[in-house]
Order: sequence, then structure tokens, then C-alpha cells
Amino acid sequence: MRAFMKNESRKYKMIRSLDERFAKHPETQEQLHRIADEMEQAITKGMTADEAEEMAIKRINELGRALLTDWAKARQERALAEVRREKPEAIRDSKKN
Repeated sequence: MRAFMKNESRKYKMIRSLDERFAKHPETQEQLHRIADEMEQAITKGMTADEAEEMAIKRINELGRALLTDWAKARQERALAEVRREKPEAIRDSKKN
């Protein structure tokens, strides 16, 4: 019984952590809700569970690519800001003569 409660406590913390993360990224949370809604509607309209799973996997892959693209852009912006702060003499977007 004790191990069960310990696992449930960890599970709750993990869920709470995801909720906190999504609170900082409402567009991601919205997309995940949209994926769940699409799956439920598709199954209601007669799509098989396998077809719904395939659709969900495709949507989640698209979401993953979008998240990684956003992450890479943010990281690049931070790196550029750091370089500008450390080396303000660095020239950005200049044309070669």
C-alpha cells in the first residue's frame, strides 16, 4: 500500500509539472487539446482506433517539430544576445564590400 501511494504521489507531481509547463505555453496546450478533440470526433464518426492513433501520432509529430523549431530559434536568439553583450564590436548583418 505504501509503494502505491508513493507512486501515486510521483505521478501527481509529474502531471502537475506538465500543467505548469503548459501554463507557460498556452499554444501548445491548445494544440494538444485540439489533437484529443480530433481523435474523439474521428472515433465518434466511425474511424477505427488504429486510424485515430495514426492521426494522433502524425499531429503529435507535427507539434514536436514546431516545438523544436521554436526552441532552436529561442536558443539562437539567446546566443546572439550573449555575443552582442560580450562583444559589442561584433558587426551583425553587414554587407561585404
